[in-house]
Amino acid sequence: MFVKDLDKFLYCSSLLEERIANAYGHIAELVGDRLIRGLLGFIARDSFKHAECFRMVGEWLYGSVEVCFEDCGEVWGETWKTLMTDAEKFLNKSAISSMELVSLIKGLMKLESFVAEEYLTVMHVKLVELMADEAKLDLENFRTLLEWIIDDEKRHEQILKMIENALAEREK
Repeated sequence: MFVKDLDKFLYCSSLLEERIANAYGHIAELVGDRLIRGLLGFIARDSFKHAECFRMVGEWLYGSVEVCFEDCGEVWGETWKTLMTDAEKFLNKSAISSMELVSLIKGLMKLESFVAEEYLTVMHVKLVELMADEAKLDLENFRTLLEWIIDDEKRHEQILKMIENALAEREK
């Protein structure tokens, strides 16, 4: 990906976060346990916040950006298809058993870890390139926002670990 594709990356990242947020929200609705439902809802709200942030920064840097949903597969690569397929699986569930929830939480932990790592590596490198090319822009605020999103993604992993531990305790 080149700097000129950063606008597409930001826009597609907003679509990704929105889809993930919808998946978390849907799963939360299916879970009977109030604590787990609340924790999953917390992650969903953060993910909606991330989607808005990526969209806002993209518009601030580039103006209005529209990318066809399918084109995001080219921007994110094979990762896009994998994450979208996983999100769709979650969104298509109409019920969830305790056993499914345990497996689902493990999958979500991997997803959160991957997303945080992807943002950290790709975005920071691209920001440095962008700052070099367009030195007249002060992107320090954006870097701070990105760091907050990465911190949130790490916190999501911790929340999912809490859920995993709570589910394991109930199995005893």
